[in-house]
Amino acid sequence: MYNMNRGTHTCDFCGIEMYWGNTDDIYGELCGCEVCGNTFCSKCFIDREGYEAYMDMMRFTGCIYCPTCYESLFK
Repeated sequence: MYNMNRGTHTCDFCGIEMYWGNTDDIYGELCGCEVCGNTFCSKCFIDREGYEAYMDMMRFTGCIYCPTCYESLFK
C-alpha cells in the first residue's frame, strides 16, 4: 500500500513501511505482486514460501507474485 503523505509503501502482510527501492537488513526489499497488486517484503515471502522459492521466482518465472498468489499458482 502506498502512503501519499510520507511517500512510502507498506507491506500488506507484515506492515513494515519503507521507501520503494530501499533495502532493509531484516525485511529486504518491497515488491509488488503482478497478479493482485499487493505489496510485500522479501521477508514475508521467504517466511511463507522459503528462500529457494523466492530466488526461483525472481530468476525464472518472469513475473513477481505475492506469497498468496504464489501459493495458489504453484502449490
